[in-house]
Amino acid sequence: MLNRDIYQKDPSTRKLVNEGVASVNDEQTDQALSVLRYELETFVCDGQYEIGMSHILETYLKNVDQAQQPAVWVSGFFGSGKSHLVKMLRALWIDTEFEDGATARGIATLPQSIRDHLRELSTQAKRHGGVHAASGTLGSGASDKSVRLALLGILFKSVGLPEQYPVARFVMWLKHEGIYDTVRDHVQQNGFDWNEELDNFYVAEGLHEALVKTKPNLFPSTASCIDTLNNLYPYAQDVSSDEMLKAIRQALTRDGKFPLTVVVLDEVQQFIGPSAERSIEVQEAVEAICKNIGGKMLFVGTGQTAVTGVALLARLQGRFTVRIELSDADVDAVIRQVIL
Repeated sequence: MLNRDIYQKDPSTRKLVNEGVASVNDEQTDQALSVLRYELETFVCDGQYEIGMSHILETYLKNVDQAQQPAVWVSGFFGSGKSHLVKMLRALWIDTEFEDGATARGIATLPQSIRDHLRELSTQAKRHGGVHAASGTLGSGASDKSVRLALLGILFKSVGLPEQYPVARFVMWLKHEGIYDTVRDHVQQNGFDWNEELDNFYVAEGLHEALVKTKPNLFPSTASCIDTLNNLYPYAQDVSSDEMLKAIRQALTRDGKFPLTVVVLDEVQQFIGPSAERSIEVQEAVEAICKNIGGKMLFVGTGQTAVTGVALLARLQGRFTVRIELSDADVDAVIRQVIL
């Protein structure tokens, strides 16, 4: 008898679709959705994973109508499953729907307590602007971006806007004016790629021609577009807290209501690294949003150590007050169920 013969599943034939690493982002490609589905199907929601997710949801629901929502810090060693946990939270929060009609909550095997919290979340969402989720890493963009711009990029992407601040503002203006479809259709009918035109919108000929045709009073000629766009939507290396808050409200508000939103920021500790400046920027950005947006927006950050365990994370202690710590015991349980 071989060792593998004693297991219910032959570990030599089991393939981890995600290679054992959860990527926390808002990608909607077929491959990304296929991996997400696999992760939901194999999600082991017991032990500290169950306790942690239940605690996050319960705390959020208790504070949804309060002035502020306490942020969550999920910690654990590399490979402890913290990224997987927060990725599952994001998918279950909005009940991600797949092409065949299956949903995240229907696919995952969940304890009744978690299902009850998710059902209450859906009930609360009907009173507000629905549910929304955004996820990513602060360091995924350009290295010279401020924390506020990096955070806005994650939020913009989650609602289908360009990640760059000036371009996102421009697109939101097009939609507010009711000319987004008209401008885009004109660009595409003239053989230009819409996304490429937006990426280069200061000098995009196809876009400028569409603007002249659609808004001649503001854009009297293609030559005037460069100066007008530069003046209205200048390149920015940073924005103020007020500008950040205005952009968030504009991007996420639906029919005058702000949705119940979770923002998952993976590997925050890795992003901060040895930089005291980054630690301050993260603390200030999250604090500004929590104080001004209110109880409808939840921040979830992750790191390899507890928020109280490293000096550079000390500034985050007062904001990230809901703390979930994962251990090797939780990993062993997952391995037994998924691999063996």
